[in-house]
Amino acid sequence: MRWRSWAVGLGLLGAVAGCGHTKASDAGPARPKWMPPEGTCPRGALLQMERLGLKPGDKVPVIVDAIQDHPGPARYNYSFVIALPRGEGEQKLPGARIGGRLYVTKHRVFGRYDRIFLPESGAMSVPFCGILLDSRWDKDGEGLIAYPSPMKGFSVVQDNTGVIQVVDRYP
Repeated sequence: MRWRSWAVGLGLLGAVAGCGHTKASDAGPARPKWMPPEGTCPRGALLQMERLGLKPGDKVPVIVDAIQDHPGPARYNYSFVIALPRGEGEQKLPGARIGGRLYVTKHRVFGRYDRIFLPESGAMSVPFCGILLDSRWDKDGEGLIAYPSPMKGFSVVQDNTGVIQVVDRYP
């Protein structure tokens, strides 16, 4: 009798452990610690983006930081930036500036953009939701490929351009 209750207990334990294991494998690989946290878009961002003719998946080519609007390499740190639409982005959003925050690691620069300054609104901004992608080779949504800088807290990227992809939540 003791043996039976022990076997039943072991079977239940195995079933519970099996369920937990299945859930972990369904979730996919763990998120790398160097990536910024997932997040939700600012309240009203989807409505404002729709009014501007933008929808999730749209891409806006930009100069990543208006202060570093020059050809060649750029040096970024964890900070607030204003991106300047260029090319077709400038045609979609004439005179607009896109504000957000850069997250810097030794090998990546991420951007989470949360507001857009429109020329007709003066100093006011409207909510926006976008992430920074590398215009040349980004296939993984993990920002710009960067290299460590000799200056502490900074990373260097090959040039100052990127693409802001409109999203409905920060990955």
